[in-house]
Amino acid sequence: MERYKPRDMFVEAGYGPNFANQLIQNAYSKLFEGDPIDERVCFDASDDMSYIVDIGHDDIRSEGMSYGMYICALTNHEKQFDKLWNFTKRYLRNNNGPHEGYFSWQVSTTDFSMMDPGSAPDGEEYFAMALLIAAERFNRPDLKQEAVDLINWLRLKPDNGEVRPIIDPERRMIRFSPVTGNDFTDPSYHTIAFYRAFAEATGDDTWLAIADKSIEYLHKAAHFETGLCSEYSEFDGTPRATPWYPESNCFSGDAWRVALNLSLDYALFRGSEKEKDICERILFFFESRRPYLADYAVDGGEFPRQGRAATPGLIAMNAAATQVLSSEDALLKPFVKDLAALSVPCRFWRYYDGMLYMIGLLATAGKIYF
Repeated sequence: MERYKPRDMFVEAGYGPNFANQLIQNAYSKLFEGDPIDERVCFDASDDMSYIVDIGHDDIRSEGMSYGMYICALTNHEKQFDKLWNFTKRYLRNNNGPHEGYFSWQVSTTDFSMMDPGSAPDGEEYFAMALLIAAERFNRPDLKQEAVDLINWLRLKPDNGEVRPIIDPERRMIRFSPVTGNDFTDPSYHTIAFYRAFAEATGDDTWLAIADKSIEYLHKAAHFETGLCSEYSEFDGTPRATPWYPESNCFSGDAWRVALNLSLDYALFRGSEKEKDICERILFFFESRRPYLADYAVDGGEFPRQGRAATPGLIAMNAAATQVLSSEDALLKPFVKDLAALSVPCRFWRYYDGMLYMIGLLATAGKIYF
């Protein structure tokens, strides 16, 4: 499948050719190697194992571990990649039982025991994509095979009555959770560009159909005016509130990532005009709301609780979305400059914002290429 080189939006916004590299190196240095109290989120468990901590919640998540591996692969930190993957296989992967082959979404920082063996499927997607990128960057056939095995398992794991495949076999869409009964989805889990890479790696064109299904789904899930998606939704795109998270029918932390997923597919594979349209709606909405917030109802109304000021994570995702814009578009510079002006997230809530900040830097700079 033909790929296109993403653009360096920092250069297009008027910054120098090395500006993005400096931001990326600084972010990596602080988040992976910086002060353990206020900066870093990555810590060593042994000489050959490392883990990423959600500092604010004091736990280790498959989300963070997979993001860490993805970042290390894209920035050519092979040793650190291996340490994260070694820890993941040792402590997060279920080697037996109903969840076999999937990864615990939450592990204790105290003794590395599983707090919940269940999967958060975005973790599996990012593990697989990180392995594919690392296999190519580091010339590692072993990682390619591990990626292919995981990709096949996402779609073909036998339904054991308690845990189903992460990719719903009837709908050909990613589930919120593979646990039976969780018959809904999360818009931000639809990593369309990854599915195209999965098809190429496995030779299974079903993944291309899954990518197409995701685009059609997100076209329905994104609000017709604002472009915003909810945190969780039904498979038809209808926002879904849940008992444990009543605001999950609104736009908040998970949903920030939808813009990244759409723009990455558009930039790499010249994806659908529907992807471009949704990103443009999102950017136009936020530009019209400056100084904008991090949390809204999907129609742009007030969040049920007090909405937070725009966070580094959201700012980074919005900057990444500029990949769909033409060089002359007036929306390009404001969002790229917002990201360029940020400091690396630090202190108590640095984990999620820090990971999205760094992924957003890589995407905005055109460094996510596989």
